[in-house]
Amino acid sequence: MATLDLILLHPPTLYDFRKLPGIHGPISDVVPSTPIFEMYPIGFVSLSEYLERHRLKVRIINVALKMLKDERFDVERLILKNKPLAFGIDLHWMAHVQGALSLAEIVKRHHPHTPVIFGGLSATYYHEELLRRYPSVDFVLRGDSTEAPLVQLLRAIKGTGDFKDIPNLTYRDGENGIRVNPLTHVPDTLDEISIDYGHIMKKVARYIDPTGYQPFIDWYAYPVTAVFTCRGCSHDCRTCGGSARTFRSMANR
Repeated sequence: MATLDLILLHPPTLYDFRKLPGIHGPISDVVPSTPIFEMYPIGFVSLSEYLERHRLKVRIINVALKMLKDERFDVERLILKNKPLAFGIDLHWMAHVQGALSLAEIVKRHHPHTPVIFGGLSATYYHEELLRRYPSVDFVLRGDSTEAPLVQLLRAIKGTGDFKDIPNLTYRDGENGIRVNPLTHVPDTLDEISIDYGHIMKKVARYIDPTGYQPFIDWYAYPVTAVFTCRGCSHDCRTCGGSARTFRSMANR
């Protein structure tokens, strides 16, 4: 099998949840996953399809769900045996901070020269802090539409190593410290984006890994999927981290 360009890893909320006692929750009734938040963002689906369409090889691995289903599942072994061009980790929901950073540290321990890319709303908000404080994070792609910038980033990693013209990207720029490229990739339409579950089923067959692509632990009993007609939101609910005001300030939406 050809070398993968990107492996997208979805972390649990707390990496050591199988060992450490604790009360995980509460969780909203509208979220079908457990308090471990094993449901990966739907953005993984559009990213995978878009990148494959642009001749980049991508795999999704739902690490949180694998850990939840099998208490003996060895995350370190999984990371060690996979050697892609880069790893991507979602830090979309704040609940995943500890899990995402722990997973990044494991990746760097076994693959110190392999880039780790973070993305998601929480990563967007804390993009400079992530790069300043955590050496295991190499890049943060900001905003709610990172498909095209991610293609550019992977091609730059594979080729020139020149990142200065990639929109929405925050990265370390050698002695100059942290560089924050303008957040200018904000598509007006979803015409180039596809939430294609047929693509996911083909990937399950390709890697013989239904658990790695399973959305949440009870999905086979409740096989719900999502359909999105827009990005951003027209409402300003005070309790929502994805409100219209949030998208205006964080994603130029």
